Amino acid sequence: MSAFSSLIGSTAADNWPMAQVMAGMSAVPVGHAIDLAFFFPDDGRDRHDALMAETRRHLGGCLTAIEIGLRLALEQTPEIAAALEQWPQPICWPTICGQPTLLGPALLAHMQMRGGLSLMLRQFGRPDGDHGESEAGPLFSADDMSIGDAMAALTLAEGRWLTTGAEDQPMPPDLPAGHFAELLWTATACLAAVAQRSGTVDPDAVLPVFEAAGQVLLARHDEATGPIAAADRLVRSLGERADAPELMGAALAQRRFLLFTALAGRRLRMESVQVADILVMGPVGQVAALCRALGGSDSDYRHLLLALRPVRPSLSDTRIVGEALRYQDLTVEQADAAVSVMRTPVALRAKLDHLRRITG
Repeated sequence: MSAFSSLIGSTAADNWPMAQVMAGMSAVPVGHAIDLAFFFPDDGRDRHDALMAETRRHLGGCLTAIEIGLRLALEQTPEIAAALEQWPQPICWPTICGQPTLLGPALLAHMQMRGGLSLMLRQFGRPDGDHGESEAGPLFSADDMSIGDAMAALTLAEGRWLTTGAEDQPMPPDLPAGHFAELLWTATACLAAVAQRSGTVDPDAVLPVFEAAGQVLLARHDEATGPIAAADRLVRSLGERADAPELMGAALAQRRFLLFTALAGRRLRMESVQVADILVMGPVGQVAALCRALGGSDSDYRHLLLALRPVRPSLSDTRIVGEALRYQDLTVEQADAAVSVMRTPVALRAKLDHLRRITG
């Protein structure tokens, strides 16, 4: 039996295009290899899943933007720039598509979360029960200029995520600093490898030049330009008004998902990016715990599940009915306990889960 079939079974093997990543399986966790196989299918078998497409668009767009920045920085070194001119088309995204194990699990998960948020943001202007033009009123009073400016900044930042284009269409890489650094050094390695193979420059002289160019981009990076950060700033500027009980329901009804996650993060004392991650990719039980801890009624939970359908296609009408019945049995005390666990560091929970598995 092959390693391929032993992992997933012969019946499922033809449906899991993992050949491209199996060669590096020993270097990556199995779960990450499965993710890579779905995001980068082999044998030309395209997946028409909207979340996959959005995730690839964010990955390819941010990577291409970083490549453009690196090429501009490298123009200060003419021999390197001349070597790269032999390949005027984008290099980094095709390289990643061919060698997806260059992507780490945390970076891929973050991009999947961004892709999921983009899908939900595309529902903007279609409040609950409305399938035509939005009749929802403004969330905030037009008299408060500072709030209006913060809301406008959030809308503009969201719009940068929603622009359509090919996978290598540049997108502002408004990533958290750690993820930006990983993607930057990945792009730098892709370009440096090409320059070293060009035969026009000394291979040993390439790496310091590319490292210096990368440092320039690192120094310029501002993770506060993205829509998640803009939503956090808006909630901070609201102060105590952010605790108004009707505000979260209004944000969800108007499909302002980033505002909703920022408001939820404030009330639950969690990072909004973690709330977004749970909504997009977390177990449904965690979504239920968040909703109950926020004081959500049975009806609120059903509306939340309906709103999450673009990123959770498994939420059929039948599934939502079943989850709603289970939600009725979830107490506030149970939800608060679950949220307290979610607040602990991810690394701590991962190591503890590992110890539990190996010790039985």
